[in-house]
Amino acid sequence: MTKHLFILLALLAAGCKNLPKEEAASEHNPHRIMNTIPAEYQMDVVKAEMFGAEIYSQDIAAWVVTDFLASKGVIDNDKRLRGWVTEHVEDESDFDRMRVSFIGEVSGEHKILYQVEAKSTVVLNETYKEFPSGIALSKTQLGMFNARQTALSSQFMRCSNSYNTAVVRFENEVNSYNIVYVLAASSKVGDVVFGGNHRVTLNSDGDKIVENFPLSKSCLTMQKRDDVEALTISHIVEPTPNAVHVFLSMLHRTPIYVLTTENKIIWKVDGNKISLLDIKKT
Repeated sequence: MTKHLFILLALLAAGCKNLPKEEAASEHNPHRIMNTIPAEYQMDVVKAEMFGAEIYSQDIAAWVVTDFLASKGVIDNDKRLRGWVTEHVEDESDFDRMRVSFIGEVSGEHKILYQVEAKSTVVLNETYKEFPSGIALSKTQLGMFNARQTALSSQFMRCSNSYNTAVVRFENEVNSYNIVYVLAASSKVGDVVFGGNHRVTLNSDGDKIVENFPLSKSCLTMQKRDDVEALTISHIVEPTPNAVHVFLSMLHRTPIYVLTTENKIIWKVDGNKISLLDIKKT
């Protein structure tokens, strides 16, 4: 994911002069963004699209794998479990495959106890592995897991009794970071939870918070009924839609119109594609 993001950001910075064929076919095509989005917002739009799609992939994988393990009695019976890490399988020919590692505490250490892969909503049963005594996490996995735990235990505005997470490993030429999206959840069908979501950036080891950024100022939840074709919200904390808007649009299969009050721009978030709809005149 980081590799593709860097390619897109580099192409935008270079004016998209040499666009690879595989990127030209992508929904994240920087030509589209460069030609339709004001220059000062292009980088933020690219990141929102890419990170939003990543959150969605991780959320779906964690959901179906959790159900899979629950059907085996693992979730209820293994009291050692403490959380999970979701990663892309390192296979360039099949980037959609995700590996979910469920982590527990064994003799005071965090170990991988169960591991299984999924592709979209399908669990790949043949990849299921159990490690009764646990196996060690890689340095990257441990950093991601620590980041998840640190973010969840931090101080933030809570709009739900239940929270999900997605951890995105982001590396540049100097540092590595774990970006944790802390996502307010609802058990009520049709609830679209815009409020109480946060983006927490942590160091590579996942034990130090670099930034804790609230993605909303209120606990807003909207209901997506069958007769609703789109949702409309105001967004006051950023000048563009963010990754959570993309995630929610993908999750609920509904376009979201976002009015960013700072610049009075109306954006359309349709799945993992953000477009500029209108700039309101003052």
